[in-house]
Amino acid sequence: MFKVSTLASIPLLIVAPTLMAEPFGHNNAQLSYRAEHWALNVERAITEDFYITGFYHHTDDIALGSDVKAKAKIIGAGLMTSTNIGHMTEFYAGANLAQSSISSWENGVRREDEANFYPSIIAGIKLSSSPDFEADFNVNHGFSNSKYTYDYLDSTSFTFGGKYFIDQSMALGLSYVWIKEQDEVISWDNIGLSFSLYFE
Repeated sequence: MFKVSTLASIPLLIVAPTLMAEPFGHNNAQLSYRAEHWALNVERAITEDFYITGFYHHTDDIALGSDVKAKAKIIGAGLMTSTNIGHMTEFYAGANLAQSSISSWENGVRREDEANFYPSIIAGIKLSSSPDFEADFNVNHGFSNSKYTYDYLDSTSFTFGGKYFIDQSMALGLSYVWIKEQDEVISWDNIGLSFSLYFE
């Protein structure tokens, strides 16, 4: 059974009442979707160099084998640091703590549900030469220590993406996520769409 920990309260602290974007802004909320994977991510700046994150992910297909079906709910929070090089480049890195609830079936037979508390790390770079566009590349790795190995939870993933800013408070995003353990590097299922709101 999925138990909501105190991490669940973190996203509530992140959203501020007024909207405003800034270069490589870290006060935002983003809703995204790719094949059977919904995600809500929020960021809140705490100093010029550090920001906190909160996230909730729901994915219905994390099994590595064709004879296994697995889905997961993941909630977590993290601490990130970033460094700007001029006005066009930002490097960022950080660590998250997540709690997952996993349901799985093998050959149609349900296995025992799992709940795990685990860390993950992320590092990336953002590029922007225009206030209307922002490109992003990052590498993420989770250490879920599940009884079984799952796509996404126990994997290294690489994300290439970009955002188009409709105005100062809203952006549309397009991304491609490749998980190292995937058999196919190119897949329509790896394409994600997102909508972001930026706050003061």
